Amino acid sequence: MKNPIVLFLLGIIIISCNSDDENNNTPSYYNLETSVEFKVSSPAGVDLLNPNNANAYLAENIKIYYLRNGEIEEIYNPNMDAPRNFSIISPEDTGEDFYGIAIGLNSSQLENAITYIEWSETDTDTIRANFQSGDNFTILTKAWYNDVLIFDEDIIPETLPEIIKN
Repeated sequence: MKNPIVLFLLGIIIISCNSDDENNNTPSYYNLETSVEFKVSSPAGVDLLNPNNANAYLAENIKIYYLRNGEIEEIYNPNMDAPRNFSIISPEDTGEDFYGIAIGLNSSQLENAITYIEWSETDTDTIRANFQSGDNFTILTKAWYNDVLIFDEDIIPETLPEIIKN
């Protein structure tokens, strides 16, 4: 008779206990999608991210800046895999015959957040972005490269958008 009582009490305890997830209103995950990817070509169709091409933009020369509270801040964190908050995507990774670039965008505000790409000391472009944010997510909804729409969450392109640089 003792075992059924112990089992009954144990069952009551297990049923009445709440897991930490139920008591904690903070989600156990956070979806952060704040980057944009594109390819960069010359007007003649030359891949300007391919380091083997003349006049290519080399990763060691590219810098990313964020406009935050009216101040331009260079992004550099040596402890990150991509310390300057961008990475060059190889043809093996794009699955195509070109290189791409993935840039982590300024998401400090939800509307018109500005990221600058310094390709060289004399060549800087602007990405303006909008985001949607909630308790467990921040996602890119639109991005404009020098005021030309290159990303829209409602339109999924078959290939990376292409930026033509002169």
